[in-house]
Amino acid sequence: MHLQLGEVAAVVISSPEAAKEVMKTHDLIFASRPEILAFKIFSYNFTNMAFAPYGNYWRQLQKICILELLSAKRIQSYESIREEEVWNLIESISSSQGLPINLSRKIFSLTNTITSTAAFGIKCKDQDEFITTIQEAVKLSGGFDLPDVSPSLKFLHSINRVKPALEKMHQKIDKILDNIIDDHTSRKAMIISSDKSRKEDLLDVLLNRQPQICQARKALSFLSQPTTSNLSFWYV
Repeated sequence: MHLQLGEVAAVVISSPEAAKEVMKTHDLIFASRPEILAFKIFSYNFTNMAFAPYGNYWRQLQKICILELLSAKRIQSYESIREEEVWNLIESISSSQGLPINLSRKIFSLTNTITSTAAFGIKCKDQDEFITTIQEAVKLSGGFDLPDVSPSLKFLHSINRVKPALEKMHQKIDKILDNIIDDHTSRKAMIISSDKSRKEDLLDVLLNRQPQICQARKALSFLSQPTTSNLSFWYV
């Protein structure tokens, strides 16, 4: 089924045969995501792995991700972190017996804690603020935005109230990520001098690759995507 949403043409896939054509036969044509305003702002103009258009740059990020960030050996090395945080979640739910709990927030906190510990070596001190900001950004970016379906009408962005709100949230996230990078760099210098056997975390890998990635914040931004927590919540 074809839909014309303003200036944007959309096709609704409703059969296995059509899905195969899109996702397998012609997958490269449909590999890139649409250029949505919220994605553009939060992905540093489509330069992180989640929203970068298919091409050499995206393949370079994918290679770093597969070989260094998400290799089987590295994922296995974080097993103790996952087990500890899942056990903490179980104990937290058990201690709240008979009381209402916000399961979605607990799962979001679980995945964020596991990710931040694996990525930065420690739990993020700004975790609560970070989670709240990410949730607000997801909620705001999930709504209908007129400029997204009328990309040629540039003036709509200047009168749109969504854009300033998204930019404000992005600045807030930037500040948190900058603090994480600064704290990690100073902490790493102290630890290395006393413990040369220290294992690299994900941020170490990204900082070592910084000339290739341009900015560490760009790479960090795809680690903060809430997809895992959302899927876990709906699975439960």
